[in-house]
Amino acid sequence: MYRRKQWDDDEESHERWLISYADFITLLFAFFVVMYATSTINLNKYRALSNAVVTAFQGKPGQVTTLDAQTQTSLQNQSSVLKPLPLSYLYQEKKQRDQEKVHAIGVQLANALTPWIEQKLINVYQSDLGIEVDIQSGLLFNHLQTSYSAQALTVLNAAAAQLKNEYRTIQVEGHCDRHLFNGDAEAETKRWELTAAQAARVTASLAAQGIASKWLSAVGMAETRPISSSENEFAQALNTRITLRVLTAESSAQQTSNIANRQEIPPGVVEPPPALPAADAQAVPPTAIKAVAPPASH
Repeated sequence: MYRRKQWDDDEESHERWLISYADFITLLFAFFVVMYATSTINLNKYRALSNAVVTAFQGKPGQVTTLDAQTQTSLQNQSSVLKPLPLSYLYQEKKQRDQEKVHAIGVQLANALTPWIEQKLINVYQSDLGIEVDIQSGLLFNHLQTSYSAQALTVLNAAAAQLKNEYRTIQVEGHCDRHLFNGDAEAETKRWELTAAQAARVTASLAAQGIASKWLSAVGMAETRPISSSENEFAQALNTRITLRVLTAESSAQQTSNIANRQEIPPGVVEPPPALPAADAQAVPPTAIKAVAPPASH
């Protein structure tokens, strides 16, 4: 009986591995292309793609946010490293905050001294140096004396209550008018002595109210710093005054002297210092501070 020869339907092919190898190489090439593309991504295109994907998932397909030229320029100029703020900016910001604190002290003083401000006996100003409180000497002292008047301690206690917790340098200056002691042979000497003694008396009273002595200083200015050059009695009363100056942090630092940093100068030939250019800066007049009424309590 004839038996048909059985043939295998699928004969073994020894070249099939080439197909798998080619697929593997193709996938590997595609993988490296994708990796290279993501490593050199364009920030603008990436943001546009991100916005498009977000818009599509929010149910608004077809609405793609386009970056304007200004935004693209700012993105291109962005740096991954944050630049530190310049020291000049930090210094100006610190100075501005201190000026605001000093102004708040001035408002508190104006509120505490309101009754005498309304009588034109006290004026409160703010200048580059700090807060200046001008008190007419007639309110604090008996005429041409260093003994206190009846209202002196009331005025000084009201001012000290606002200053004793501020921990700032306070300068007390005594001033007088140039016509004081006219006709006296020692008029100039007496003006210096009177203003220095009155400033020292006020400084001692502020220290007695709790202000540390290290924050206080007293100086007599005689007639060297007049407010008005008029000849009437009102101008003379303005010039004869006690000034309480609350210094800013910058002004206080400039006037602080460290004894340890002093250098002794031995006797010798004095060499002339180098010539300095003349300063054209003009003094800035102080700004008056008005009392602010406290908010009504409910």
